[in-house]
Amino acid sequence: MTPKTEPDPYSVLGVARTASDSEIRAAYHALVAKYHPDRHQGNPLEDLASEKVAAINRAYEILSDPARRADYDSGLQPRATGQPYSTAPGSLSRKHIRWLQIVAVLLILPLAFRFGSFLVRLLVRLVRAALEVTPLLRGTPLAGGLVLLLIAILVLVLVRQHRAKRKGPD
Repeated sequence: MTPKTEPDPYSVLGVARTASDSEIRAAYHALVAKYHPDRHQGNPLEDLASEKVAAINRAYEILSDPARRADYDSGLQPRATGQPYSTAPGSLSRKHIRWLQIVAVLLILPLAFRFGSFLVRLLVRLVRAALEVTPLLRGTPLAGGLVLLLIAILVLVLVRQHRAKRKGPD
């Protein structure tokens, strides 16, 4: 069995190899508008339109990223998208991520010794709250924001309790 080869992204989008970014973007938007599955619902060719849009999206992913486009033009396998440590502008490499993790641990250690029991109680409450709320929020667009709000409220409550304990009765 021969491996399935990807079609030429330039021919999928119908642009020349010398096309500018704006020409590629315009061709992409025109083709997506023409073949989008929402426009072909109930049509016997709905599956074909979905496959066509998937191919258009793959082609645009390659040609819209300058590094992936250069790789493709030079004959190399284009870089995969969605990797956790991509080399896109503004992203961090594995090495930088590792150093940030080490620095974070070193900065947190003194706090952990000073507020150890408080942090353990905070962590236990946060995990319990997250486990209770997660099934309710899964799949909603506001899930992340609501979880962050819940965490912020819990932190404020625990800080207030901690301060009240330290202050003691008047």
